[in-house]
Amino acid sequence: MFGVDNLFEQIERGREGKNIGLSTGMPKMDSYTGGLQKSCYTLIFGLSGSGKSSFVLYTHIYRPLKDYPEKNIKLIYYSLEMSETVLLAKLLCLYIYEEYHYVLSYKDIMS
Repeated sequence: MFGVDNLFEQIERGREGKNIGLSTGMPKMDSYTGGLQKSCYTLIFGLSGSGKSSFVLYTHIYRPLKDYPEKNIKLIYYSLEMSETVLLAKLLCLYIYEEYHYVLSYKDIMS
């Protein structure tokens, strides 16, 4: 009966509004997924150049950190193609665009 008890516990948490995840900045996606959930692992895969990194940087890293500065958010991001410096430069480009409406590539910042 453990599974049933867990189900009822989750239903009660949902009624209390405790199962609502953090917004990804994409309302339609949030309506399907419930937003970013605690202790949930997401695997994004696709062809090279299909926008995987851009999607994840915006929805799973940038938006939560920008929209919820008071929360103690812990993220683990693995990339086989992107260094930490490039990742931070791309996040800085997102911030500059949102705050100042200026399009800047990470290569411009690093050159």
